[in-house]
Order: sequence, then structure tokens, then C-alpha cells
Amino acid sequence: MSASSSSPSISESVLERATQRNARELWDQLERRRPSVFERRWWDDHILEWAMADESVKVQMFRFVDVLPMLKSHESVTRHLQEYFDEVRSQLPWAVRLGLDASQPNTVLGKALALNARTNAARMAERFIAGATPDEVLQSVARLNKLGQGFTLDLLGEATISEKEADAYQQQYLTLMQGLAPVVNRWPANPRIDADDSGPIPRVNVSLKLSALTSRFRPIDPQGSAEAVKVRLRPLLRAAREHDVHLHVDMEQYAYKRLTFEIFKQVLMEDEFRDFKDVGIVVQTYQPEADQDLADLLEWVRERGTSIVVRLVKGAYWDYETINARERGWPIPVYQEKWQSDAAFERLTRVLFENVQWLRPALGSHNLRSLAHGVALAEQLNVPPSAWEVQMLYGMADNQAQLFNELGYRVRIYTPFGEVLPGMAYLVRRLLENTSNDSFLRHTYDRALSRDRLLAKPAAAGRA
Repeated sequence: MSASSSSPSISESVLERATQRNARELWDQLERRRPSVFERRWWDDHILEWAMADESVKVQMFRFVDVLPMLKSHESVTRHLQEYFDEVRSQLPWAVRLGLDASQPNTVLGKALALNARTNAARMAERFIAGATPDEVLQSVARLNKLGQGFTLDLLGEATISEKEADAYQQQYLTLMQGLAPVVNRWPANPRIDADDSGPIPRVNVSLKLSALTSRFRPIDPQGSAEAVKVRLRPLLRAAREHDVHLHVDMEQYAYKRLTFEIFKQVLMEDEFRDFKDVGIVVQTYQPEADQDLADLLEWVRERGTSIVVRLVKGAYWDYETINARERGWPIPVYQEKWQSDAAFERLTRVLFENVQWLRPALGSHNLRSLAHGVALAEQLNVPPSAWEVQMLYGMADNQAQLFNELGYRVRIYTPFGEVLPGMAYLVRRLLENTSNDSFLRHTYDRALSRDRLLAKPAAAGRA
């Protein structure tokens, strides 16, 4: 993939030195921002740290959280707790073992245990989900705005299995844009999050999944699926333009990738939307095809003549993609080594910055090495901070988000909203992603790992 002709050449050694310098400075500042024992976040983090210390305990805890929304009685909650955690009994603290032994279903202690489990799971979910009602969502994004951070709202929910559900999904986004934009657009101006290097950008930013716009999203029927999606997508694009909203298309599992890209390109090449720039799409770098996906996207956007935003992420479906492919005897569509995804992220970050006039970069990561590399690239290529942004997940790495904001970068928080218990599937997927053995966030808890190893170049980390 070629760089733009105006991009200066970059020495890899100079780039690596700048990356290491940036990463160490960021690391040192974050070390001084750890929460204290008096903050709720300290306790939440230590619960996760305890669970992460033993892989078997972590798996059982997340299995329980995943099934919790379907448990309707305190007896079933208590029974599942005992069944799941009996398998890892020896790894549990003595107080937890004692509580499980004493709390049998249909007893007062059993009811108390069930209530406590449900309450704590909901409290954990509330850390990562912005709210269920319009008022709660507004309060959450208002808090982000006061911190100097932007947002992108994503509606949680199960797979769309009927056209009635697809209509409801579309209507919730239409209602959100119509109701939220007038309120948010009256807030005091903040040039850092309200404008990029070319001028004003929308304050309201939403992310949606194309598969939720029809119950017939089937890669085996690309034409029929595309027509069904576009019927509901066009009114959303019109509403986004009318209310000054940025509309971003999320990426899902690998099987939906090609169809998602095709629908996105088709509808945005239509005369009505060809000049609409407040749109974007996601590229997942844990897929070896990501290099070609971005090359195709660059070729298309040049033909279109109007730039888009590209959110670059590593990907959150690694377990699903790997297990599903192995079970079916298919080629695994994602890298099997974490360092390969990290290396691809850096490689494609460079492509974005070299073509920033067409593909406006949004780096979605909590990994300090990945973000420090982005900062170094921007400096070497003379890309101003206002021309790109950092994106992070709501409730995760808050100190990192605030640090980048204070350093002058536009920070946008990916903000899920919706009913808390139905949103548990999202919660479990994100917790698995960010507590995996190779996760940067997990390793920041591990004091046995050196800073040099955490901040090493991906290929060097792979060799190690």
C-alpha cells in the first residue's frame, strides 16, 4: 500500500526512538495516577486483578455473568454460583468458599448471596454501560464532555431476528439523534473535541451495526441483504445530516466483514450521500486481510471524492473466530499471536497517517505502545493533533483517556447504552478481550513484567 506523495520518508530507528520516548513518558505519568484505596475504582480493579490471577477462576466468573440475565429466581442464581465455582473451589479465597458452602438455595443466606451476586454484576456492568434511559445516557455523555472528551454511542442488544426488531433498532437511533443533538449542540464550545484540522465536526457521534438493520443479514445473499439494510440505513444517514451527527459503522464477526464493507460503500456512493463526510467505518487489525481491506477502502474513497473516518482497532471477537473456525474445519481468519495484531495496528496506523486527507484516523486502543507509536508517526509525518483522535472504551483505562486529553489530543469514548442485563454479552466480550493473557491492560497489573517488555516493538515481543 503506497503512501501519499507528500509524506516525508521516515527512518525506522528514529521512529522507534520517538515511540519509546513517548511511551515511557506516558507510562511515568500514568504511574502517578493510580486510584487510591478510598476510590470505588480501586476495589473494582482489584476484583478484576484477583480474577485474572487464575485463568480458571476468570472463565467461571465470566460464564456466570454471561448466564445471569437468564436466571429468574434466587434459587437458580445460587445454584449456578455453586455449580460454576465448585470447579475452581481450591483457587477461591477461604471467605468465598465459606459463603458458598453456607448459602444453599431456598435459605435466607442463599437469597442474600443471589441478591449480592446480581447487584455486584449490575454494578460492574454500570461501569462499562452508560445507561438504559435517554436521561441516563445524557448524564453520562455530559460527564464526558465536562472532562473534555467526545463520545460515540452504541446501542446494545441481541441479534436481530425479526423485521419488527430491525424497525425498533432503527427507531431508537432516529429518536436518539433527534432528541440528543439539540441538547448537546447547546453545550459550551470546546475546540479540541468540536473541530478537526479542516473545521467543525459533529458533537453527537453514534455507532451502529448494519446486521441489526435487518433480520435477513446473510452473506450468502449479498444483494438481498444489502437492499434490506439500505432501506433502513438511508433514513439514518438523512437524520445524521439533518441533525449534524456523525454516523459510524461498526465491524462484527469475520463472516459479516465483506458484506458490511460492500453495503457501506454502495450507499455512500449514491448521489444523495456521496458528499457526506461525517461517516466512518471500522478496520480490525487482528485479521490478516486488514491490509487489503484498508487498501481497497483507500481506493474507493479516492473515487468517491469525500473523506471518511476509519476507526482502527485490533478486534474483540478473537475467541469466537478461533473456536468457530476450528469447530468447522475452516481457516482461522485472525492472527493467532497477539504481537501480530499489534504489528498490523502499527503498520496500518502509518497508512492512515500517510493518507490522512482521505482516511481520517481514529486509533481505538488502550495499549500505550500502540498509541505512543501513533503519536510518534504523527510527529514524523507532520500530522497535527487535531487531524486524528484516540478512542477508548467507556469505563476502561479512564486515566489513559484523561492523560491523552490533557496532552492536547482529541479523545472519544466508545459509549454503549441500553438495558444492563441484556448488555451482559457485551460486558463479557470486553472483559475477556481486556483481561486476556496478552492484554496490555492485564499486564499493567502484573508488577513482575518489566516496562521494557510491555513497550517493546511487536516483532521483538513476538521473538521474546
